[in-house]
Amino acid sequence: MPIAPLPLQRSPVRPGLAAGAVLLALALLLVALPGCRHSSIAPGDPVAAVEGLAQALADDDLVRYSRLSVPPALYAQVEARWKAKVAAAPPPTPAQVRDYAHWMGRLTAPGAEAAIYADLDPKLAHLEKQAAGQWPMMKATAGLFINGVIQANDRLSPAEKAHFQAIGSAFADWATAERFTDRQRAKEAIAVVTRTARALDLPTLAQARRLEMVPAFEKAGVGWHGFKQLAHVYGIDIDAALDGVHAKLKSGDGDTAVVAGTYPLMGKTIAFEVDMVRRDGRWYPAHAVRQAEADLARAPAAPTAAR
Repeated sequence: MPIAPLPLQRSPVRPGLAAGAVLLALALLLVALPGCRHSSIAPGDPVAAVEGLAQALADDDLVRYSRLSVPPALYAQVEARWKAKVAAAPPPTPAQVRDYAHWMGRLTAPGAEAAIYADLDPKLAHLEKQAAGQWPMMKATAGLFINGVIQANDRLSPAEKAHFQAIGSAFADWATAERFTDRQRAKEAIAVVTRTARALDLPTLAQARRLEMVPAFEKAGVGWHGFKQLAHVYGIDIDAALDGVHAKLKSGDGDTAVVAGTYPLMGKTIAFEVDMVRRDGRWYPAHAVRQAEADLARAPAAPTAAR
């Protein structure tokens, strides 16, 4: 599976309740992350390295996942750069502060579930009416958009693009209007989203932006757990996909290797390939290592004035 690069900069995420968009993002982004069993030390075998990343995701341990993605020395540099970026980040705009406070306040308020569902129900009714007789066209349009986004992403290798397209195809075959307009699923999904927002315990944008790297990955693990629960509400079993990863060595040449494998997702068998690189006797996803090195090679931003 393609490996997401270790992030050096975070962007604020605006919460939403559009089930289709959330699940599509889940399928294209989170499930696509591959995955030593429970060790934070990368193994000396490329296949075991891929399996270890999958296990870290299955365990909701994104701190371990991040440590298995790049060598320790590079990880320390990434962590230092993250800290520097936090210090140098410009202050949020008043609109960003208000937007974050609005969404987080709404998601964590007493009685949030009922209030959000009251707003969502008429939107689901509207979607239900729109989808009647038009769902095939809507799916085809979404498929064209997804493929266009994948092809336009110059950070993805041909193998990664093929993998994401396979996920998109599986999603298109799986998706039905009835899944997304089901009122009981909507109520369960809202409960997951509000429960996750409360568990994150980040009521202000300032608190979220002050997080250093390891605490940020800890919070990301909480969010990832919530995403998996949300997917399960709509019939996508992320843990089954991660537990079902079957990997094998496709090729190897010195300090580089290609690991190929499959995993089950939405009734399909998805194939993937991961380029791996050996550093100091341990194996890491090549894309994550190269992306981290490229990010570190860029000049750091100058610190902003105290605020």
